[in-house]
Amino acid sequence: MSEIHNPHLYVLLVFDGRYLFVPQDEVLSIEIIADVLMTDDGMGTIGWFSGHGLESPVFCLANDLSLLSKVPFGREYFVLLKDEEQPLGVICDEVENVNFKQEHLHPQDLPDVMKTQNSPIRQLLVYQDQVACVCSGMALVRYLSIEE
Repeated sequence: MSEIHNPHLYVLLVFDGRYLFVPQDEVLSIEIIADVLMTDDGMGTIGWFSGHGLESPVFCLANDLSLLSKVPFGREYFVLLKDEEQPLGVICDEVENVNFKQEHLHPQDLPDVMKTQNSPIRQLLVYQDQVACVCSGMALVRYLSIEE
């Protein structure tokens, strides 16, 4: 049975005050941080997750999308993003499923002047009185692969 793509379903990742939306069909799973084997390998990862038949690196991001070497207090979840080679985890304070159509959310393309070469952010929207970013799961995976 094939997955049904719904362009209105997103997963909201909240970390360090940043709201980041990723399409729901680009997320493999949402897991708890207790399932991460924490390591200090100096390669940008916080640890590794063994699940879904694969070993997946897990990353922790700051508000500016830079990599953190330590997990801030209160982060309890991580989102496992799909990738052809190996899923990647992103640790979050909160995770929530959001239907853009039901919530009347309308992402706007990021103006050219705000785009940077490696940034995964491609759209912005206002959610709960805050500017939120929208990116594809693949763009975030590529970004994390560069940042390592």
